[in-house]
Amino acid sequence: MHSDPRRRGGKIILTVLILLLLAAVGYFGMQMYRDYKARQQSEEISESYTVPTTQDNRPENPVDFASLQSRNSEVYAWIIVPNTEIELPIAQSRADDLYYLNRDLDGKYSRLGTLFTQSKNNLEFSDPVTVIYGHNYYTGGMFTNLHYFEDADFFNENEFFYIYTPTRKLTYRIVSAYKYDDRHILNSFDFSDEQVRRDYFDSVLNPKAMLRNVREGATIETDDKLVVLSTCLTGGYSGRYLVNGVLVNDEQTK
Repeated sequence: MHSDPRRRGGKIILTVLILLLLAAVGYFGMQMYRDYKARQQSEEISESYTVPTTQDNRPENPVDFASLQSRNSEVYAWIIVPNTEIELPIAQSRADDLYYLNRDLDGKYSRLGTLFTQSKNNLEFSDPVTVIYGHNYYTGGMFTNLHYFEDADFFNENEFFYIYTPTRKLTYRIVSAYKYDDRHILNSFDFSDEQVRRDYFDSVLNPKAMLRNVREGATIETDDKLVVLSTCLTGGYSGRYLVNGVLVNDEQTK
């Protein structure tokens, strides 16, 4: 008995279709497996590779110390007291503590002198108390405008000053400003003695002066670093006017 050719043809076609379907399933299955392995390898590479950061959050240093120090190698810092027009270099003589009292950066005689510190202070602002001296002159300039801090409103609205060195930005919070006598602070107090230091800091926050402003809630810890901005009194009176700032931030600059 002979089989129907049409039935044989249908079986062949069905077989071919099944084989094609199996081949397609196998092909797509292999592609899915390859895609899975590729994703897995990519994830492993991503997890093991840390993208290097190029962000630099250090503050800019606005002072051209290279130019300043080529003019005078004893310039080592720059002070900015906002809203007073005080933006000036600070020097320290290697030979004479009073050298810059009446000399400009070029060593020429000047009634205004140059802002300066003395040899009892190091150049890193790491002493318990650093005193920066500057003239008060009737024509203005140097530390004349520190007297703005005599006004309570100005004092309350201006809380910080800044000192730059070639590599650092130091931020000081102004805690008090007041009339003081004519004592040489660094010669009068042994700040290596913790109790002396503590007592002096207490006096900075509670000065015995009629002319004074003190930051409400301010504190000074025994290990804090204080910078005293010192200038003459207006009108030729004896004594000094002091603006006191406590270091609150020390940053490396770009």
